[in-house]
Amino acid sequence: MRIGVVLPGFSADERDWCIPALLDFVRQLAACHTVHVFALEYPYRRDHYSVYGATVHSMNGRNRGMRYAPRLWLDALAAIRAEHCRAPFDLLHAFWANEPGLIAVLAGRALRVPIVVSIAGGELIGLRDIHYGGQLRWIERMMVRWTTRAADRVTVGSRYLRQIAARWRADACVAPLGVDARLFSPGRREGRPPIRILNVASLIPVKGQWQLLRAFAQLAPRDACLEIIGAGVLEKELREQAHALRIADRVAIPGAVSHEALARKYRAADLFVQSSRHEAEGMAVLEAGACGTPVVGTPVGIVPELANGGAAIAARGFDVDDLASAMAAGLDTRARLSCRAREIVERDFALEATWRKWTELYQQTRRA
Repeated sequence: MRIGVVLPGFSADERDWCIPALLDFVRQLAACHTVHVFALEYPYRRDHYSVYGATVHSMNGRNRGMRYAPRLWLDALAAIRAEHCRAPFDLLHAFWANEPGLIAVLAGRALRVPIVVSIAGGELIGLRDIHYGGQLRWIERMMVRWTTRAADRVTVGSRYLRQIAARWRADACVAPLGVDARLFSPGRREGRPPIRILNVASLIPVKGQWQLLRAFAQLAPRDACLEIIGAGVLEKELREQAHALRIADRVAIPGAVSHEALARKYRAADLFVQSSRHEAEGMAVLEAGACGTPVVGTPVGIVPELANGGAAIAARGFDVDDLASAMAAGLDTRARLSCRAREIVERDFALEATWRKWTELYQQTRRA
């Protein structure tokens, strides 16, 4: 098949892990099909180049205001049409149901090409207390409403998100992105103090690290340490909070870590904690589970599914006590969780397993 993929951003080269899960997805896709990626914002240049056999068209929509948006949309639509004229697309696939979805639907309708739209972030959420989610902005509400209704197929990355998406599209199907189970694989653990607790996420309010620090402060083991890996606007505030809670000597916030180096971090951890208020899927959870690291977390994204299979512990809610209780339970049962996590991730969420689902979905969409 000849497939066009519309994304907000994509890797500038094969060493750039801009959105790791999508780089892995495109690599798998390009191994079997002809793939053109239309990257709306990143890289910050107008260019055509190749990544793992896929042709990338970067549109350089960086730092534009809404007045510039129609120009970007027209440029992207023209690029898709030009490639379709060279050789027709069999399918267009957009990740995120806002701007990428809008462009894919406009192009697909004009060119009479089937359209898949994947809800991949916070498009359906509106958390006013932390100013997060696409439903807080009228323009994005309009985009999401139209693209989810106009697309031939709408996918989500978790059953949790499918429940939310039912308001927009009752037939949304669960099609998770996969994790590289060869890169993220179990390793030898030291098995001695201190107990290492790990969180990997951007340092932004929706990721809930404020609650994580307070929950960690409640834990009984004084020999436990917490590492929060990621970059974002909250780094200074989180460091200050750790000092205020008198746990700064047991908390490390080293900033971002390269994607390849994360596997070693997961393997060294005794427990991985997701503290997010919302996750569409939760790739860090799957990476940790693939490494055999016990997982606990808030009841969003993929965590409830893993918990139903005995591969994780889902907190009852989002407050500090709920998260602290889940972390304590995870530490008490981490041997059982470790084995089960690797088993389920390898079976259901490894790249090869998810790729079979995507192949079937593409074929069904073309036949519809």
